[in-house]
Amino acid sequence: MKRLAARALACALALSATFAAVPLSAADATDGPPERAAVHVRGGRIPGHFVGLSIEWSLVERYMNPSARPAFVNLLRNLQTGVLRIGGSSQDQMPFDATAPNTNRVITPEDLAYIRATLDEAGDADGRGRPRWGAVLGTAMSPPGDTRPWVGPQHAKTFVTQGVEPAFQGKAAQQIVGIELGNEPDLSYGSNLDRYLGDLATYADPAVTGPFPVIAPNTSEDILPWTTLADPTAATRYFHDWPQILNTGAPYMRPRAGEFGAYASDHFYPLARTCVNKPYRCPSTTALLSDEHLASLDYEVYTHSTEAVRHGLGYRLEETSTAANRGADGVSNVAASATYALSAMFHAACPQPPDRPGANTACTTGAQGLNFHNAEVRAFFSPEEGNAYYNAVDYDPAEAMGSPTAAPLYYAMLLFARFAQDTDGLRPVHVTTDAERRPEAWQVGAKGSEHRVFVINKTDRPATVTVPVQGTTAAVDRMTPYDPDGNRTLDAPHVRIDGRQVAADGNWPGFRPGIVRASGHRTTLTLAAGEAAVVTSASRS
Repeated sequence: MKRLAARALACALALSATFAAVPLSAADATDGPPERAAVHVRGGRIPGHFVGLSIEWSLVERYMNPSARPAFVNLLRNLQTGVLRIGGSSQDQMPFDATAPNTNRVITPEDLAYIRATLDEAGDADGRGRPRWGAVLGTAMSPPGDTRPWVGPQHAKTFVTQGVEPAFQGKAAQQIVGIELGNEPDLSYGSNLDRYLGDLATYADPAVTGPFPVIAPNTSEDILPWTTLADPTAATRYFHDWPQILNTGAPYMRPRAGEFGAYASDHFYPLARTCVNKPYRCPSTTALLSDEHLASLDYEVYTHSTEAVRHGLGYRLEETSTAANRGADGVSNVAASATYALSAMFHAACPQPPDRPGANTACTTGAQGLNFHNAEVRAFFSPEEGNAYYNAVDYDPAEAMGSPTAAPLYYAMLLFARFAQDTDGLRPVHVTTDAERRPEAWQVGAKGSEHRVFVINKTDRPATVTVPVQGTTAAVDRMTPYDPDGNRTLDAPHVRIDGRQVAADGNWPGFRPGIVRASGHRTTLTLAAGEAAVVTSASRS
């Protein structure tokens, strides 16, 4: 019996290692550029490069200067493949100047060189010729003003010809996911949609942005219930204008699709740092993990991804996090942020539209990826004041600009990247429980008969769940709130996976799953408050 138990343990451990080390590619199922194919034929697939980080231009030095870069590269490597978006509100406020000294108030060729070096060090190719990490490079596109007289098509062209093209010559051009045109035009252009559409056609033309893919519309929405978003008479910025926007942009976007495909992008925040007279926006761990805010995410992703596909495009949630206006202290920088982030990635990959229950249980509609945003705590150009509360990766605010470090939300990205990204068979799963609120569950399959179930307890109470498995044993990896004082759960200051943390140099020491027995294709787990687990099994074990 001891010999059989040891063999089962070895099998489960090897299975867990196999899942982490040998992901399945979209290329195995489709022809053509793998990521482009994955956009249009989802079929319950989570593509490679799903995970991503979004970083303001004003922080390029903080994450990617020669002192910071080694640890940041390790943090990217832990995630294996992804998309690094450089943009946000700063892209409409910072001019590109090929001859200016490099500061955090201007975009220079040195910034582009830092980005190129980071992508190179994160990995040349993923085994099939694709870059392991690609970059979205945002450029200004907004009405010019007294403080920004430089904004215009010529500035965008200069950014491409004197900045992007020299830094990404030859094969390195494959690392460019796209040139992102402006940030949140629903704010910068306001009610002047016609002016925005005219500028979009001008900037998207190859005469301005050259041969690179272009990304639009990069819209945001006010933080609203899905029922308000669904009301065509409600004031929802550009939410209902996507058909007209993509009618203008898609003809320029489709022909220039690169290794990562042509896609439309969107932003989403469930809460805001401030919420005067708007209680729906008020931040708390309970609100963050509520079903109603995830329903709004589902509605936005399902609606806009469907519209994107109708125009021959993919869809990416290219900027998101826990709360707008740089996050909320005690909500965005604690363990609940990781619990939310893991759930949000699954909801983006497979949105369940609240107005059409059951319409997407096969997960044929959804985002091809998601980027969590990182910024300064208060204002651009003041990184020494500290990190935004919602950052997944914290930069060094000191003058030394040393190693970035993993914040709680990063652990959700790590768990998702290593066990869900680049898999097929995505489905929501029903699990039985003794809890008042049922934990959320999702299944994915990897290779052969291998099978995984993610279970997420989004409450402040323990929950016991019965999980479907294959075979007689399973490996269980847990993402758990961690408080060294032992008093906090959802508001714990740290997160651990299998009791382990990311090292100061950005390296991940590896997973250390527990082993459980199964009977009748079921196993029972107890999840702590805010805890998530990945149950890995195979019929051959």
